[in-house]
Parts: sequence; C-alpha cells; structure tokens
Amino acid sequence: MKIIKQLISCAIVALLSISCGEDRTYQYLELTKENQWIYSTMKSNYLWADSIKEPSRNDFFSKNRDFFNKLLTKEDKTSYFSDSALLTSYGMSFAIMRDPLGIKPSDTYALVLFVEPHSPADNAGVKRGTWISQVGKNTITTNNYGYLERGGSTTLHTKRIITQEEAPYYCWADGDTLTMKQATILNSSALYMDTIYNLRNHKIGYIVYNRFDQKNSADETITALQRMHSQGITDLIIDLRYNSGGSLETATKIASTLVPPTATGKIFCKLEGNKENSKTYTYEETSQHLETRTTYLLTTKATRGAAEAFAAALQNTIGNDKVIIVGENTAGDNLYTQTIESPYNFNISPATGNLYTASGNTLPNNGLHTNYTLNELAYFYKIYEIGEEQEYMLYNTMYLITYGTLPQNSNRHNINNPIKKHHIEQGKSILQ
Repeated sequence: MKIIKQLISCAIVALLSISCGEDRTYQYLELTKENQWIYSTMKSNYLWADSIKEPSRNDFFSKNRDFFNKLLTKEDKTSYFSDSALLTSYGMSFAIMRDPLGIKPSDTYALVLFVEPHSPADNAGVKRGTWISQVGKNTITTNNYGYLERGGSTTLHTKRIITQEEAPYYCWADGDTLTMKQATILNSSALYMDTIYNLRNHKIGYIVYNRFDQKNSADETITALQRMHSQGITDLIIDLRYNSGGSLETATKIASTLVPPTATGKIFCKLEGNKENSKTYTYEETSQHLETRTTYLLTTKATRGAAEAFAAALQNTIGNDKVIIVGENTAGDNLYTQTIESPYNFNISPATGNLYTASGNTLPNNGLHTNYTLNELAYFYKIYEIGEEQEYMLYNTMYLITYGTLPQNSNRHNINNPIKKHHIEQGKSILQ
C-alpha cells in the first residue's frame, strides 16, 4: 500500500512537470496547499526557521503530520501536530501507576486526578479519586493509556481501595462499571473554582486556574480575584497543578493585578525567537492591585510553559518570601509553544521562542523549585475532591499558612512504582 501511494505521488509530480504548452503551477499548488501552508507558517514562526531545509516537490505530497515532523530539528522535543480527532477528549487528567498496594505489581491502574465539568467523563460519573482498571475490553497498561484520552463510546471498569475488617491493611474491591459517551471538544472555563476559607486570623482565597486561555481572556479570573479581595482575604492560594500553559498575554494581564503599582511597565518575561516572535512582556497598568500578605502557588510536573513564566515572574517581582511555591518542581518547559489554527482540519504547535525571566535567565529546564515539596499522590488511597478542606495539597497549604510549617510526616507515604501523569491537552500532554 505504501509503495502504491508513493507511485501515485510520483505520477502526479510527473504529470505536473509535463509542460505541453500549459502552466500546471496552479494544479500543483492546489494539490499541495495544506503542506504549503505548513511550510510558510513554520518559516515565519518556528524558532529554528533558518534550519528548515527546502522540501522537495515530492515532500509536499506527504501526509500533513509527516510533512510537519520532517521540518522539525533533531533537538526539538516540544513542537507537535494535532489533527481534528486529537482536538476531542473524554475530559479527565490521570496518573498511570502499577499496583500501589503492591498486591499484584503487574497490574496497572489509572487514578483520576481531575475531571472537566460537563465532559464525557463527568457525565459518566467519573470523579477525582476514581480508579480505572479497564476501558472496554482493554486492561490498562503503562503504554495504552490513550484509550482514556479519546475515542468512541465505551465502558470504564473501576476499582475501590477498602480496608479488610480482619486485618489493618488495604485491598482492592470491584467498583462500578461506567458508561462513557464518545470524546468531544471541551469548552469548559479555564477558571475552575474560586472560594474563601476562614482559619484563625487568616481569610484565605483559593482559586483553581487550569490554563491561561486567550479565548476566554483573563477577565473572569481578575473579577474573581477582585471579588475575593473585596471580602478582605489576607492570603491567596492559586492552584496551578493542572495548568499546562497557554497565552503569555493572559498570564501577564492576570499577574499585573497581583503585583505592586511600582511594577507597572517592568518586565514580566521575555520571549526570544526569530525576528517575528521575539517580544518583551511588561506588567500592564491596572486600576486595582490586589496585594495579599502571601501568595501560594500549587504546582506539579504538569505545570508548564506560561504557568511557569507566571510563577517565576511573581517570585522575581514580589520576592520568594511573599510568593511561595508548594508541591512538585514544574515541568521545566522553557520553550514557548504556540498553537496555530490552520484553514484546514488540523493545528500545528511549533516552538516559537525561549522563555526568559526579567533578570535575563532562561526558565530552568529542570523546572521551578518548590519552597515546600509535596506529592499530591502521597495519600493515594484517599483522594478528596478539589476544594475540599481535607484535600491533601489544600489542607497542607492552609496548615502552612496558619502555623508557618507543614504538618509532620506530610509526605510519609511514598510510591515506588513508575508513574505517568496525563493532563488534558492544552499543550504537551504526557508527563513523566
């Protein structure tokens, strides 16, 4: 089949090359217009545009994905291609791990960490803390978690962790079988939650922000921050655990409301790419500066790109003693990836520049380091919903705010099994 396709492509090129007194350029451009668009867009936006070799006429007849990948440099591990099917999702983030109870180490489970509202997963009854052992007829392995990302209607076979009555240890029990409809394009808000907690002499604002979404803009989030500040919050927690980046413009706009007035006009971050994609982002003038006693940022290895630039900028501008990072080191994604929509049925997301802090240092490729290290899977056998006061990361951070230290043994349970985390696609999605 592959040989036949190659022969057809060569035949088309040969036919277009025959002059016979006619100019076949139009037919050639029409047949190759999608890859012509990819090539011109990459030459204008790609960080390594100068290194792109001129494709042959035959190359332009390749599949879109293959053509795009052929333009990438060897050192580029960030850029990616998305066809229309990849724009759909079941709407859940999860961690893949071998049996954490150690009962049968060869068994693999998916632990759901986040569910997008109104998504197929949400409508099927999937919750944060749901353990999935099988999708349809496919038992979960460390290599086939794609069945949990997207596809047609399917069934999810779940498990529960219970305590044996006759002995104080955990074991597995069968859970519900859930019916999930086919994957769809998600249209949920980037702002997942905002609320206030009252603890001792602290009034703590808590906001869960899952992506710096240019389409939804920053207005909804800034309005939520203003509302919390009007109610007198003393401390602020911004949960970026599942934030995989997005728009630097949005990140700059939100950050501008959290820094002192003296920061207006100062550098938020720098993007250095080719001539068309180098830009300095500066804090914007805003009518209200929503300063708090301390701001706490919750992070995991899924926190990347614009979210890392946001965290680094706030620490550089306000200070490490006033902006505290709690959780895991971030992804270390110092290449800015821009998603560009094509006029056709696919998107391309090339790396368009390197991200630098205001001090001129590139964002560290091993991630931003935490002030306090916490693993949200430390108590995998009891996962609370996002926003519940008992939820591990929120509880520990509020304890830190109240008492100035983390609870003893807050990370006492370690998982020694290999874990892969998957996050709903906003940028790069598979994290290790």
